[in-house]
Amino acid sequence: MDDWLEPGSALHRLTERIEDIETGQGRHEGKLDSFRDGLHGVEEDVVRLSDEVDHVRREISGLESAVADTRQTLDTFIEQYGRDREVSKAQAELSRLTTEWYAAFSQRKQTRALARGLVHTLTAQAVYRNVVNTATVRASSEERLLLEPTYWLAPATMAVAAKFRNEEEQGERARAHACALDAAKANLFFSLTCSRLGDEKEAAAWMDLYLQSLDPNELGQDFLVVLEAIAGKELGAEALGYTQQAMARWSRGDSALSAGGYASPKASGGTDLESRLLNLRSRLTESRYKALRETCGTQWEALQDGWELSTVVDRTLAHLDETFPDGFDEADPVDTSVRSGVHVESALERLIDQLEPDEGAMRERMRRLERIIEYGGDLEAAGQAHDSSLAVDAAPVSLITLLDQAVFEPDEVRLGQPARRMALHAIWPGLEEAAQRFVITSRDRLPRHVTLRVGAWSYSVPTDPRRMVDPNRLVNDLASRIERQTQGQSDAVVRRWPRLLAALTMGTLTGALLTPFVDEGARWIFLLLTIGMFTWAGWEMWSVPLRKRRVRDHGMRVRHEAVTTLADALRQCEDFFEDWHAALDRLDFLAQWGETHRQD
Repeated sequence: MDDWLEPGSALHRLTERIEDIETGQGRHEGKLDSFRDGLHGVEEDVVRLSDEVDHVRREISGLESAVADTRQTLDTFIEQYGRDREVSKAQAELSRLTTEWYAAFSQRKQTRALARGLVHTLTAQAVYRNVVNTATVRASSEERLLLEPTYWLAPATMAVAAKFRNEEEQGERARAHACALDAAKANLFFSLTCSRLGDEKEAAAWMDLYLQSLDPNELGQDFLVVLEAIAGKELGAEALGYTQQAMARWSRGDSALSAGGYASPKASGGTDLESRLLNLRSRLTESRYKALRETCGTQWEALQDGWELSTVVDRTLAHLDETFPDGFDEADPVDTSVRSGVHVESALERLIDQLEPDEGAMRERMRRLERIIEYGGDLEAAGQAHDSSLAVDAAPVSLITLLDQAVFEPDEVRLGQPARRMALHAIWPGLEEAAQRFVITSRDRLPRHVTLRVGAWSYSVPTDPRRMVDPNRLVNDLASRIERQTQGQSDAVVRRWPRLLAALTMGTLTGALLTPFVDEGARWIFLLLTIGMFTWAGWEMWSVPLRKRRVRDHGMRVRHEAVTTLADALRQCEDFFEDWHAALDRLDFLAQWGETHRQD
């Protein structure tokens, strides 16, 4: 009975435990449901927080964009403010300089106007016809001198007024005063004025003084206009002679034109004039005289340099004929119109309107300020525009540059044909001497003989066209030599008995001794080897005619190529040295071209 109750009791306890477990599981499920609900709430909070973060991020991005726009606007404002400040400063400074300009230099404008009126031919006619009272002329000029005692044009106008009144002593003192202030400008002014008034002798005397006061390395652009007037004989023949003598003297005294010594074409030095002539020489291309180039070998480089130097004279003549079709002939079909005084008038206008150094410095500052205002305060753009607007012809030019450009670069300098002929007159002695030096150097590089080499054959050919050898004889000699060589090579082709015997021996041994003692697989290899040995022996036995024919065919090709090369080289050699000698003889034509110059 007790045994029956114990299993029931155990089962009851087990049931209670299961119920407890179920009850605990129910509680845990409730907690899990509560926890699950909490997780759903957290998830909703996270989603809501993520949306808020995205919203904040968009607001921050918009704020950054607004800050960037504000910064750009601020930078633009600051930059514009800086430019406006520069414009304001430039306007204030320009206003101050303008006021200072008129206060300091307004009298010079009136002096220039008076000078422009006094030197006019109509003024002289009015004075001589008593249309204008000479006392008025004197009073006006004296007033200018009193108002501008340091300006050279004031005493210069007074000298012109004294000439109208025939007051030699007062005019002499006024001219001395003007020359003391600026000798070069005063001398040029008096020369041009005398020329306009018809006194060519006195114009020439003043021109001589003007030329003596110039620095040949610092010639102003006004000299170009003066040179045009002189070359056109607007100041008379005597002034032309003075100018030619001065330019010749300057050119001889300048080391750049008178330096001696030959400059090699490959050297970086050399005088300016020789460099100009050297640049005119003809250049040989790779395709020209190709056969001669190949047969001369290492001699070609020296021959090429010498030949190119010989063409300097001919190319110089071609350039002079193109630039100066009338040579040194000074007869000009438009000479009568040139003598009308156009260049004298232009030179006078430029001289009278030319600003003094103090005026030029202030005018330069005013122009720079005007550029700043024009470009809205952009200093960099204004500076670039100002620098690019500066006249190229404002810089002084040396006589050497002027002569060089007038003769060799006509488009670089604004000069008429008469002025260019004057430049050619000045450099002609140096040009002729440079051409002679090139000819001498080229003649020294001309060898008496040149060796032509085709393969192993060589022959020295004279370079004198009158002593040229018969090309047919040399070609036949080369062809005969190659034929003999080919025949010797063909005769040397015989049966090579050692090879023949070796092939037969190896084939016999391989077939008779080795083959029976090898297995079936290797037997075919030795059989092929035996066949090969006997085939080689047969080739050595009967291939002699075929090899002889190959040697003869190769010899024929070599002979044809060699004969063709030699024939072309001989023909080109004759043309090459004929051109060289003819180019050297062109020096006499250059001397004849300049014969007019030597007669002057």
